[in-house]
Amino acid sequence: TGSHTVTAPPRPRSVLGGVPGAGDVLPASWRPSALLVHLGTNDFTPGHEMSVASFAAAYVELLLNLTAEADSRRPASKVSPAPVTAAEPPPVFAACGPMGTRGDHRGEYFPCSDIWDALAALGAQRALRIHPLDFQRLYEVDANVGGCNHPSVQGQQRMAEIARPVVERVLGWSESIT
Repeated sequence: TGSHTVTAPPRPRSVLGGVPGAGDVLPASWRPSALLVHLGTNDFTPGHEMSVASFAAAYVELLLNLTAEADSRRPASKVSPAPVTAAEPPPVFAACGPMGTRGDHRGEYFPCSDIWDALAALGAQRALRIHPLDFQRLYEVDANVGGCNHPSVQGQQRMAEIARPVVERVLGWSESIT
């Protein structure tokens, strides 16, 4: 027997389609406007036998896999017989916190700022537009903490409130969705 470790980079097919093992459940013409990834604060994380650099490299590899999958769904051009050039990858929103950040009763062990710096540098080298979503201080309000140290319903609502203006700005939404 041995230990079996599953890392994040080979997982895009099981997360993008929403149902592991279900095959391609999305229409061929579907292409996301953006990707939001909230990864790492309780298992795949620096501090658990992984450096910030190796975490960031694995995170960027996952994002590249996700954006490649998204790009593969880009419909072929019906107007021009010329080869279709690769589309610019959709913007990526990389969320960090609240677990392992300020206010978490288990301590501050997740270095969001260091991770975002590493993601920005590596992502820029690979033409990824990575935008941070900062949930680090969420657990400073006790009501935002739910079962098993995950965000409560109120905490999840607060995360949406934090993310909304960032997503609206990056995607150029001129009107709020209500």
